Amino acid sequence: MKITFILPKLTRHPTGGGKIVYQYANAMANAGHSVEVLHPETLFLWNLRKNPFLMLLSLAADCARLLRGWMGRSASIVSWMTIDPAVKIRVVPALFPRYIPHADVVVASLWRTAEYVENYPASKGAKFYFIQHHETWSGPERRVNQTLMSSMNKIVISGWLRDVVKDLSGDDAYQVPNPVDHDEFFPTAPIANRRHLVSMLYSPHIWKGAADGLAALALAKRKFPDMEAILFGISPRPDALPSWIKYVQNPAKRVLREEIYNASSIYMCPSWTEGWGLPVLEAMACGCAIVTSDNGGTRDFVVNEENGLVVAPKSPDALGQALMSLLADAERCTIFAVRSVEMAKEFTLQASVSKLVAALEDRPVAEMRC
Repeated sequence: MKITFILPKLTRHPTGGGKIVYQYANAMANAGHSVEVLHPETLFLWNLRKNPFLMLLSLAADCARLLRGWMGRSASIVSWMTIDPAVKIRVVPALFPRYIPHADVVVASLWRTAEYVENYPASKGAKFYFIQHHETWSGPERRVNQTLMSSMNKIVISGWLRDVVKDLSGDDAYQVPNPVDHDEFFPTAPIANRRHLVSMLYSPHIWKGAADGLAALALAKRKFPDMEAILFGISPRPDALPSWIKYVQNPAKRVLREEIYNASSIYMCPSWTEGWGLPVLEAMACGCAIVTSDNGGTRDFVVNEENGLVVAPKSPDALGQALMSLLADAERCTIFAVRSVEMAKEFTLQASVSKLVAALEDRPVAEMRC
C-alpha cells in the first residue's frame, strides 16, 4: 500500500501528534508499505487574523514561505526522532494538489490539512482524516467542525473523539488508540520506594490547565512540605514558577524516563481537554499513580480509584485534594502505580498499527479499543 501522511509544518521541537504519525510511518514502512510524510511550508492561515493589518502581514509571510518552498531551501530532517530510512520525509511549498503524490491512501492529520485533503482528486488516494483532538483551540470552531462533518473516512484516537464525530456527522469513526513506546518507557526504579515527587507537563496553552496544576501543587505543598515537583515542557522556565519546583526544558528521552517519570510517585494532568494525553500513558508505563482532570482523552486508560484519581476539569482545589489523598496513603499510591504499569502494557505499537492498517484498507475492526 502506498500511503501519504500530511502533517503541519516541520518543527524543531517534539510534538505529540507528530510523534504518533512518525511512529506509524516507521512501523508501516518496516512492514513493507511505501510511506511518505509531507510537511507544507505554509498552510495559508492568514485569513484567521481579525486585524486587517495583521492579516496582510500574515499573507506576506505565507507568500515568503511559499517562495522558500519553491526554491527548495528547507531541510527535510526530523531532528528529534529517528526516522526509518524507508520513510520519505518531504517539505512541499503548500498542500496544493500539484505537490501531492499519487497514492493508495492520503491521510490528513490537522483540521487545516483536512480542508485541503477533502478536495484532492481521487488519484491522490482514498481520503482519511486522522483526528487526534477536537481542535477548536487552534482554529474557528465552525471550520474545525466542518472538517469533522466531511465525507472523508475518519480515524480517531479516543472514545470521546469518536463520540464527538458521531454527534457532529453521524459517522462511525475507526478508533485506533495511541500506543506507548515500551522500549522507551518502562519502570527502572522500585515503585514502592519512590519519594513524594509529583511530575507534570507544563504548557502555556490555557486549556492545558497549568495554572490549575500549579495551584494544586501549592495546596499540597502546604500540607506536605517534603513534597517535590518537577515540570517539563518545550518552553523556557516560566518566570512565575516557584523556586521549589524543578523545571526541565526539552528533556531528552532518557531524562524524561529516568529523572522525571521514574523518579515520580504521582503524575498529574490538569488539562481541561485532551485528545489522548500521551504523557500520562508514558508516566503510567514508568510506574506512576495518576491524578488527572476528566479531560476526555485519558478516560481510555485512567480509571478512577483503580490506577488514579479523576476530578472535574478546571478544579484546582479538587486536584490538590486528590494529590494530598495519595501523598497521605503510600500503600494506595503504590497499588495505583502497579496497576498503571499493567494497564499501559495494553497499548502497544503492534496492536495500534494493526488497527490502523485495517482502517486504511477499509476492513472492519473487530475490536475498536485496546
